Amino acid sequence: MSSDAEIRKLARVLGVAPERFSYLRDVPAADLRLLRDQVTSVLFDAHRGALERMAGASRLLPTPLLARMAESVFGPVLSARIAGLVEVSRGVDIAKRLSPGFLADVAAELDPRRAAGIIAGFPPPLVVAVARELARREDWITIARFVDTLPETAIVASLGAIPEHALPRVAELLDDPARVHYLTDLKATHDSRGRNSS
Repeated sequence: MSSDAEIRKLARVLGVAPERFSYLRDVPAADLRLLRDQVTSVLFDAHRGALERMAGASRLLPTPLLARMAESVFGPVLSARIAGLVEVSRGVDIAKRLSPGFLADVAAELDPRRAAGIIAGFPPPLVVAVARELARREDWITIARFVDTLPETAIVASLGAIPEHALPRVAELLDDPARVHYLTDLKATHDSRGRNSS
């Protein structure tokens, strides 16, 4: 992982242009990743009590209403903060009712580690729809963050939605270098199955 890639990811977490952190280019990538993890924790743990109360109150409302409220009232940032605090089966049910575009917005704001159970419960067509939307936006940072945490079945389901030319860009943004080979091996297996079935 290069320092430039880490700077881009840190800038994404903070919602600013990467150029603002050009002075960090000489900082080792591992230190920048630690900083990014700390910043993510601060952002997601701020107002945790209020978010937990909101997640608790959401149990009283039907999921179709919550899905409409997520898109029209809460927005992607608040939805991303609450996602990790909602019961998994309920979170999956809400997510299934959201548009792929809104889920892509939430994905860009989400720390996937905090909502891993919900993400793992997404049906493959939903994973593919969100991956396709992220690829359309060329949001390789978000795709890489999910490759780092998604179960293999979800990654395999979404591989067809990620253009071949984008895989190196996704690979350079992965937190775990071992996942680079894992991703390329999965892609090769996916492509080979596609050829064999045709």
